[in-house]
Amino acid sequence: MVHSMRRFFSLKAILAIVVTVLSVFVVVKVHRIDKHLSSLARGTKGFSPSNIMCEFPHNPAWEVAANDDQITLVNMMTQQPFRWLNKGYQACAFESGDGEYVIKFFNQQRLREKPFLEKPLEYLFNEKFRVKASLTQKHREEIFSSSKLAYEVFPEESGFVFVHLNRTEDLFRGIKLIDMKGQVHKVRPDATSFIIQKKATYVLPTLTVLMKEGNVEGAKKRLDQIFDLLLSLAKKGVTDSDYALIRNNNIGFTKDRAIYIDTGHITKNPNLDIRKQMDYEFKRRLKPLYEWIRFSYPDLAQYYDMRRHDILTHLTDHLADEETKTLATAAK
Repeated sequence: MVHSMRRFFSLKAILAIVVTVLSVFVVVKVHRIDKHLSSLARGTKGFSPSNIMCEFPHNPAWEVAANDDQITLVNMMTQQPFRWLNKGYQACAFESGDGEYVIKFFNQQRLREKPFLEKPLEYLFNEKFRVKASLTQKHREEIFSSSKLAYEVFPEESGFVFVHLNRTEDLFRGIKLIDMKGQVHKVRPDATSFIIQKKATYVLPTLTVLMKEGNVEGAKKRLDQIFDLLLSLAKKGVTDSDYALIRNNNIGFTKDRAIYIDTGHITKNPNLDIRKQMDYEFKRRLKPLYEWIRFSYPDLAQYYDMRRHDILTHLTDHLADEETKTLATAAK
């Protein structure tokens, strides 16, 4: 009888092991199929409205105040079709029919964390996947916060016309989007997270055209607009953690000024030292621009040098005056 009991429990244990192994096998197969299908979906380079649909719950931190006049303006602007412009890691951009504006839709697929039930094995056994999931949430909070900051604190410097982050209901009319293949999509802006921004041209191509046309004064004016932009942001305590200002085309030109095209890494620093910040801008982030100008257009580089010296000297003198006033006030 003891032998029979041992045999029974042995068979029961073996059966449990078999069931467990089969269960794991099924989960792995389903995971691989899902991964393969996701890969195929990513392989199609066409635009899909489903990728920009916001599925996040309402977050008060992302709420942006909008009055009736602003809503009306957006609805007027979006009655024209918007054509595919380009795509980055975090957003895809469409240009308005009149060429004046760009609407950027955040790519929700990039910003959404994968639920545990959707990727159980990855969560359990892949540490890199878990780290990436936490970074996704951090990245989403960073770009949403910076977009709100740009709209509320420096709309002129960013060219932001409107920002919409949380889902809403029945505020906006449908917008017609034309993708890179010419296919038309009708999208409800209420269900997306988007930015409307003035259209800008990149720095190097703009300067190249002006210099080839012999419009040196126009090129100098554009350089001044870059310096004015960075100085204005520094005075407002705004900094950008993206070192590659020029290489990543983070800034550009509208008709009459320079603006910040990509505000994804912008933060606010109320204690920012303006003189040190501008010195950093010239020595680090604007250095590739200066080297390019010095190689391509030496005469323009001389103007750059002069303006850099004037700006930093003025800031140094201004700081000295402020310190003198502070000491005088303290002595009274």
